[in-house]
This record gives sequence, C-alpha cells and structure tokens, in this order.
Amino acid sequence: MAHTLDSIAKELGLSKTTVSRAISGKGRISEATREKVKSYIDEINYRPSAVARSLAANRTFNVGLVVPADSALGEMPYFQTLMTGICDKAMEYEYDVLIILADNDGIKALEHAVINKKIDGVIVSRCEKKSKVLNFLKKSTIPYVVVGNPEDPEILHVDHDNEGAATNMIENLIDKGLKRMALIGGGENINVTTSRLKGFYNGFKNKGLKVDENLIYLNMHKSERMDSVIRDVIKDGAECIVCMDDMLCNSVLNCLHNDGISVPEDVKLCSFYDSNLLSNSKPSITSLYFDAKRLGAEALSLIMRNLNGDDVTSVLLSEFNIQMRDSTN
Repeated sequence: MAHTLDSIAKELGLSKTTVSRAISGKGRISEATREKVKSYIDEINYRPSAVARSLAANRTFNVGLVVPADSALGEMPYFQTLMTGICDKAMEYEYDVLIILADNDGIKALEHAVINKKIDGVIVSRCEKKSKVLNFLKKSTIPYVVVGNPEDPEILHVDHDNEGAATNMIENLIDKGLKRMALIGGGENINVTTSRLKGFYNGFKNKGLKVDENLIYLNMHKSERMDSVIRDVIKDGAECIVCMDDMLCNSVLNCLHNDGISVPEDVKLCSFYDSNLLSNSKPSITSLYFDAKRLGAEALSLIMRNLNGDDVTSVLLSEFNIQMRDSTN
C-alpha cells in the first residue's frame, strides 16, 4: 500500500494539514501530536515524495555546482575530488547536486537553472577574473558560494591558503639549496594562478632572493609550446621546475622524459598540487597536498547555512602538507 498524507491523517484521526505540519516541522501543533505523527511514519517507513517535500518547504532541494565547460579542466582530479566532497555532504542535508557547465565562454545553462528556479543555491567551483558567472550571480537573488578567492570581500567564499602554502614550499626548496627555479603556470585569468604566483614570489623575498622573471611561463595549459619552453628553461640553467598544478607537472615530466632529461639528476621537479594523477610518477613528485574533498564539504555546508538564514562568513582552510619526495632529492 502506498501511504499518502490523506491515508496517514485518516489512520491517526488528524487533519491533513496537521500531519503536513508535523512532518515539515513548520506550523503550530503540540509536541505530543508531532511525536505521534513521527512515530507512525517511522513505523510505516513513510517518505514524502520529492515533489510534495519541495512544495511543503518551498525549496527544490537541489544545489547547483558550476564547473568549467572546458572538458580538460573538468577531468582534473581536483574537480572530481571537490565534487565528491560536495555530493557526500549534500546527502547529509538530503539535497541533490545539479552539475552546471558554465564559464567565461558561456553561462546559458546557469541562467536557465536560476531563472527557472531549478536550484536553491549555487556553488561556483572556479574563480575567473572578470567572471561572467559571478557577474550574473551578483545581479540575481539566489544564494551562492565561490570555491577559491574571488578577490572581493563581499562575495562569500571558501578556499585553501594557496598563497601561504606555495610560499612555504618555495622556502623549503631554497633551504635545500635550490635557488634558480623556473615556474610553469596556468591561465592568468584564473584567480588561483595569481595566488600561487604570489606565493612563488613571497618565498624568494622571504629568503632575501630575487626571482628570475625570464624563467616564469604562464598560460601553459594546452600550450603547444611546452616542449620548447622546457628546453629553454633547461638551457637557462634552471635547477628546479615548479609547476602550478598536477596536470602541468605531468606534462612537464613527459617532456623531460622525451628529451632524455633525468629527474632529479639533471633537474628537480615539483608541483603546487598533489593528486592521484602523480601517484605513479617515476620518480615520485614533491608536491603540496590539500584536502579538496573537505573543501567541497565546507562549500556545501556554507551554502546550506546561508539558505537556513544563519550568519555566515568566508572560510580559509590553512591546512596543507608539503610532500617531499624523490623528484627534489
């Protein structure tokens, strides 16, 4: 037998409205009545339909997760792990996660979801400069949280301390005697690139050294110049190649192998992000470990507290580990 509000009300001798209030937790009814209804629906294992639950609470019980439409970025282990953290935490709130592909190349999917009230809130997984996603969300009334530093104190966000972690790693490498370092970075339009670049500079500054600007190469994702760039930095005497993320590091490692350049014998190598993409690398790669799953969970918790009307502030996760491995020995 399929149980409904009507059948439950009839069985308990209550009105349908009273049963609905007891289940939703809204409206004025006695605690005894609320417990009576709760006990009965637990006994019959009743679960309101998604539609009925949404109507009763005036919510969709969906949160939108905006990820880059760029398939290469979407396949990065970081986004996969972040998504796992968000989805796991969403289950605790009995929410579903709707994946929305949107970035500076187009936001139609996001506009559709917000305008048609498909979602209660939005998590933006990547910060871009002059972001079309954020410009749209600022003008809307929907709550949203950004993963990363949007460089705007008025935007609610959660982020790892990328700048501080990068600074710490560079200081450690300098302490190991590595002073001539090349930096291979991602897109300048991505805010995390800015944070990690600042950390790179800070590490040298804190040790009283100067960065060789000729050894800094940004916008290297999808770059057809990677082979020639790596040959140039080796020719320029780089002792260590620092990569801003695991995908770049994997590409650099392949280029070095193809040219017969040994790590760490000929040049050291490290990454500002550690993931399973580098787990089988030979040699093992020195890298920064951040808990991306926790980052996702924090983002989901933050949007839920916002939806519930709680006072919320941005969160900076300062925990990280420097994994010193064979590539810098």
